[in-house]
Amino acid sequence: MVDREATAELLAALAYGERVASQRARENIRFAPDSRRADAQRGIADREERNCRLIESRLAEIGSADLTRRFEPFFDAFFEHTEPTGWVEAQAFHYVGDALVSDFADTLVELVDPVSAEIVRHTLGEREDQEAFALEELTRALEEDPRAAERVAAYSRRIVGEGLTQTARALGQSELLRQLLGGGEGERRWVLNLLDGHRARLDRLGIERIEADSFD
Repeated sequence: MVDREATAELLAALAYGERVASQRARENIRFAPDSRRADAQRGIADREERNCRLIESRLAEIGSADLTRRFEPFFDAFFEHTEPTGWVEAQAFHYVGDALVSDFADTLVELVDPVSAEIVRHTLGEREDQEAFALEELTRALEEDPRAAERVAAYSRRIVGEGLTQTARALGQSELLRQLLGGGEGERRWVLNLLDGHRARLDRLGIERIEADSFD
């Protein structure tokens, strides 16, 4: 189990990530083709905001909100470089990006104290409905226009590549978090595990896979 200081740093990173994720989810409402899907997207944004508040509350109990400043540049860069241009990319962002976060949460829950673990599991890991909605929207889009598969694949590569790049940079600023993942070898295993889950999700859509060597 990691110590209190390491847990606080982890929660600080997750709190800021959820804060900007909630903003992205709310911005994506503008792309919705109709009111039903706009309402569904609004629900995603509302959930992300609740998640952010939960993580921030736990962070306040064991650390300081000021810790988030260390990780702001990396999340800001990730979201800046993965800005969607329409509804299909917005849902690919949720289907790919949010799923990577959920997979990451599965790794973390065994490493922190029980209270923090439950918060991480609830806020980052319980996204089945959100993923199902994104998958349904992407499947419909690809059925209507098979040419969209290339765009989804390219955008997915950008999300994964940028996510791994900014995570590596963030870990370079926190020795505690690097130790949490087991150092260099641990990071490598973590990347491979995330990519395995990602490939499975792309297989459901029948589009191009992403190879681990792309991120060595």
